[in-house]
Amino acid sequence: MILITWTLENLLVNLLIYLIFLVIMTIFLKIAIGLFNKAKNKSFGQVFLTSFLITLIVAVFGWILPGLLGLIISLILIWLIISARHHTGFGAAILITIIALILYIIVLIILGLLLGITLFLLPF
Repeated sequence: MILITWTLENLLVNLLIYLIFLVIMTIFLKIAIGLFNKAKNKSFGQVFLTSFLITLIVAVFGWILPGLLGLIISLILIWLIISARHHTGFGAAILITIIALILYIIVLIILGLLLGITLFLLPF
């Protein structure tokens, strides 16, 4: 078992990393939602709140139900939140998450090529 000692410095660094991740996630989600004309609540603040709710759901279900079942429940809840908060259908919410993920991967690949580093690892 790994024992993590939480100091104020560790907590603040982790919080800063989380906020940076949240803003990056919000940007890609906002771009993907913006591609749908019927979507509402497209402002950065509204999408930021959606991103925050998504991270909470993933964290809670990743902790309570680790594994495939937790992932499936998380995805369904994420799609329900996106469809409810932005007035899209369930299918559009699925497309929004796929588009946001594809945009994220494309940007990571381009940044990796420009910087000459690997920014993520693929599981295959």
